[in-house]
Amino acid sequence: MNINKYKLPFAATALAMALTGCGGESANVTPEVYDESTANGACQTGTAGCVEFALDYPLNGLNFTCSSDTKNRFTTIFDPQDGAATGACKNTDDITFFLRGEKDKKIELGTIPLRNIANVSVSQLPRLTLLDIAAGIQGRAAQRLSRDDATVKVAIRLTRLIQAVGLQNRQIVNARDIQSVSISDADRKKLEQITSLITSVQFKSLSDEDFADAVKPWVDISKVTDEDAFDVITQLMRITTAAVYQPEFSLFSSKEVLGSTLSGSEGLVGCNKEECKAEDTSATNLVGHFIVMTDRQGKSFGSGLQWRGKAGSDLTTIGGVNAQLIRKVKPVQMTAFAQDTWIHPITKAINNNPELATQTGFKFNVADGNSQPLTVTQGKLFNDYMIAGKERFYKLLTGKKEVNEDDKKNYGLWKQEVNGEIFKGTLDLYKIYPITYLDSKVFKSENNVSNGAYIFPLYADLVFNFTDTSVKTVKLGIVIDRNGDIRTNMKPTVPDQSSTIIDMSTGTDGCNGTDVLASDMLDSNNVQQYRIGTTGRGFTSSGMDGNKISIRMILADKVFQSLDGALIGMNSSIQTSPNSNESIVIGGALLNLNRLLAMRSGGKPAIDDVPFKDSADNAVKWANSFASFQSIYSAVDSTDQDAKQWSKYSGGSIQFNLAPCYEVKTK
Repeated sequence: MNINKYKLPFAATALAMALTGCGGESANVTPEVYDESTANGACQTGTAGCVEFALDYPLNGLNFTCSSDTKNRFTTIFDPQDGAATGACKNTDDITFFLRGEKDKKIELGTIPLRNIANVSVSQLPRLTLLDIAAGIQGRAAQRLSRDDATVKVAIRLTRLIQAVGLQNRQIVNARDIQSVSISDADRKKLEQITSLITSVQFKSLSDEDFADAVKPWVDISKVTDEDAFDVITQLMRITTAAVYQPEFSLFSSKEVLGSTLSGSEGLVGCNKEECKAEDTSATNLVGHFIVMTDRQGKSFGSGLQWRGKAGSDLTTIGGVNAQLIRKVKPVQMTAFAQDTWIHPITKAINNNPELATQTGFKFNVADGNSQPLTVTQGKLFNDYMIAGKERFYKLLTGKKEVNEDDKKNYGLWKQEVNGEIFKGTLDLYKIYPITYLDSKVFKSENNVSNGAYIFPLYADLVFNFTDTSVKTVKLGIVIDRNGDIRTNMKPTVPDQSSTIIDMSTGTDGCNGTDVLASDMLDSNNVQQYRIGTTGRGFTSSGMDGNKISIRMILADKVFQSLDGALIGMNSSIQTSPNSNESIVIGGALLNLNRLLAMRSGGKPAIDDVPFKDSADNAVKWANSFASFQSIYSAVDSTDQDAKQWSKYSGGSIQFNLAPCYEVKTK
């Protein structure tokens, strides 16, 4: 198995930010006799106008047709190497979904235009959700994630059907578990036992009792309640939204760089005037960069930095302005604490939550006493890949030739007040490294095992070493909880600053209490804990190279002291100058669980029984972009002691040690 190649969490290469390490090509498919049709779609991925999509549910064998192909039927194909079930159609196609028996019986699941989820093909596959399919049945998109929404009700019925198949085939152990479910040949034979075709109109309009009776010859959906199904839908929508988000860093872009690619955007830029022009030397410009992540509970948090200052003369591009500011102006740290106002899973937009009457925007606190928070006020995600701040990218993402005032409400925009002055600007934002479901063959928790040993929640201590050896090592307690999210698990003592190690590790009773905390993040010892990350996906294999999970973390709070702003597992490099050799590298992070999975319940592993490596099987490295850019500024102003100290915190290596109190448990 090649862990560098998996379908969902990879990114397109951008001009000034090479996002590498976990990229990969689409899974191979078997060609059929007509045109470029394949087993899982009407076109070959990578050909003109072909859009490959991934289901949010890992469902193998969902039938569909593409309107441009009148001769073939297709099925979604789940590839365990990629962790996704995929299909493909032409970007102008309407997709019709159904579940088909061995002969002629079938359950119709409606039709949706592919352009509803994607207009252009990019290397990162757009997600097609169960709510999207339900919208094709109901005739309109869901308005809110509520059991009272008509489209959500249809999605609940569809989910009950899928979960019941999974239970019947023993592919899931409880009605709320999400694992790969396959519609097998035996299932198709049994589907022939339903009395007649179930049309999409009947699918949405039959009473619960009549629908259950209609499908009962095939599967008993009474084993999955509406509550179970809504919980699965909620999980799926959070998983679909969870990813890493960051602007492209436009140091070197030009007006002509766009071409036909999704690269060369301007990132987060603006100024203190109504219109920002590179040649305007009277304006105070602002450029920023950040990395935000959304976890499996739907919380978003992150860290970044900004520069503010006047540009010199003879500059003609925003990229030129940015590069000058970065060389001459001291950066200011930005911190986004955990919020719910990031991209909403229903509206796909920032600051557009249909459940909230007041929209407050997504806020970054700015470490400057004269500054109010920088607030991202709007932006809609298109292609499940990008928010466009300006017209040219918006047209490319949407396929539109002209934009109107309603279109402009989807642009990525931000504002900030500094010393009573209003700064505002645009935001081009990429969604990268989306997460997937967690395979129970690797991620064994109390939630997904029927009986026997399980290993999550997993309690551990991270040991952060700094490249600058004059900085004290930091030991931080964490827990990877039963849902796959990561929080701190610090003991209830204040770190001894006189010690050679800053000790914020797990306490002697740190494996007791609840792993998933309430929204206030106070543990059973009344210690304040912090959300810091999530798991990306699981890699399954019978060999020693498999049975791993990828993790990513952002430490964004002053409580972390010298680690405030640390980035782990992002598989990214941020170029810091026109010299391609100068960049901030944030490697991948994989935990090998083979030894734990082989243990019996009650097993007491050694602290080093979970090897921690990057995607290239090297030691895991961490980086801090704010500290790294302080290092750049320190070279400009060697007298600035604050910048000099921060530059010592720019990165290092990490050890992963199981907490002394951790043991494998049993159900």
